[in-house]
Amino acid sequence: MRNIALYFLLLIPSFVQAGHHEESGNSANIATAKAGYDAFNAGDMEAWRAVQADETVWTIQVGLPYTGTYIGPAAVEAGVFGPIGKMWPDFKVDPIKFYESGDTVFVHVHMTAEGLDTESIHMIKIKEGKYIAFQPFDDSAAMLQAAKR
Repeated sequence: MRNIALYFLLLIPSFVQAGHHEESGNSANIATAKAGYDAFNAGDMEAWRAVQADETVWTIQVGLPYTGTYIGPAAVEAGVFGPIGKMWPDFKVDPIKFYESGDTVFVHVHMTAEGLDTESIHMIKIKEGKYIAFQPFDDSAAMLQAAKR
């Protein structure tokens, strides 16, 4: 029994540290993910496009009017950001925490707009300093309830 307890005590540091980086860490992937959110929130689409791969794939879950798969920054801007701007004119997404596992960054976010106050998880795959894939796991029911129609 003592050996089992010692084994688990030795494993705890590796579970706590494995694949997890604080926002202030030196991870290039987290810096890239953060740059995308910073650019979006500033309305700087040129900076946002700079961190997107030419063939980035954005997959939006079922339940939102813009559900689907969008390939390339122009398709994302037209197919995702366009409807978001109309449905939630004051939409804001603020990262709370970044978590990294290999080439994937999970971002715990706080999303607000008039009538909307919810949290979500976004999954970003990054390669060579660019988003190659993005998938949000949003509360579509809360988002639709707050949407302007």
